[in-house]
Amino acid sequence: MPTHAMFSKSKIVKMALQNESGSPVELKVGDQVVSLGAGKTVSMKLAVGTRIVASTATPKHQPGDLLVEVSDTLQDATLIIR
Repeated sequence: MPTHAMFSKSKIVKMALQNESGSPVELKVGDQVVSLGAGKTVSMKLAVGTRIVASTATPKHQPGDLLVEVSDTLQDATLIIR
């Protein structure tokens, strides 16, 4: 098997998103829109390089703000949105 074939798949990272903003938020996770209720947490499995962007305003973020780009260092982490 060629060496490059072992690395052709994207690495998947398991992480959680937690909404502590006090109101429901929508996030764009890659090409998908995710709704997250106030105080709720959702677990996700995402490919390295996936961008998580705010779709609704929170006290600390405006629509379009890049919250994080997924990397392997986020394995089992929780991203808290305030």
